[in-house]
Amino acid sequence: MMREFSLQVLNIAEGPANGPLLLLLHGFSNRWQVFQPILPILTERWHVVAFDFRGHGKSGRAPGGYTADGFYRDAESVLAHFAADGPAVLIGHSMGGSIALHLAQDYPQRVRAVVTGDTSFDLATHIAMMNSRRQTKLFGLRRKLAGRPVDELLRRGLLPEGAVEMSQLDPAVMDYHAEGRVEGFFADVGDVNFDKIQCPVLLTQASPEKGGLLQDAEIPSVLAAHPRFQFMRFETGHDLEIEKGPESPFWQAALEFSRAIE
Repeated sequence: MMREFSLQVLNIAEGPANGPLLLLLHGFSNRWQVFQPILPILTERWHVVAFDFRGHGKSGRAPGGYTADGFYRDAESVLAHFAADGPAVLIGHSMGGSIALHLAQDYPQRVRAVVTGDTSFDLATHIAMMNSRRQTKLFGLRRKLAGRPVDELLRRGLLPEGAVEMSQLDPAVMDYHAEGRVEGFFADVGDVNFDKIQCPVLLTQASPEKGGLLQDAEIPSVLAAHPRFQFMRFETGHDLEIEKGPESPFWQAALEFSRAIE
């Protein structure tokens, strides 16, 4: 279904050219396979492209470290590579959603629509959350597990898919987060300028009470200033149950939204 190939240091997964371009952007510490459960449906009507950010999956490592700007440059290069195929619909989870919004802001001619999955809008709010003691401890644990052999991770209780994902993750990806200095990770990026986004947008939120990242206070000002944006909230955790494929309420909403703009 998806063929993998290298684009410079990035591992790309590409489906058949069955329709308009659809670019999938995974979240922080994941890999492109997080989208596999929905791919049978997406590839029927779209030219689906996904990839691993540097330090994730099979993509190359960044000896100088990892930043939000570096991950943005990864997505920028992938979008540019496929630009000849026409403007893309971008679907991004968490960090991937933020990068999708920045691409829509910077390259309106290359982005047809955007769907975000529990993506923070306000950078200062997000940094404060990520620098909390709870999050720092969580990422510190993940850094210790990252890059370990799959069989060791299975013995530690990770499920097979999660064990492979964690084994392929460079521990250095989480340096800023594990050390409570997330402001350094975002040093070269700013908040999205929603006024510059011209395409249709579906913004989604997980439940903050269940670990969702997008906080209620971030939402009203964005929607008030941009009434054409669509918004949906789901009573799920931050993962939005995307591993359930078409049974996920997030994917149901994303599919309905994307069909409306075909």
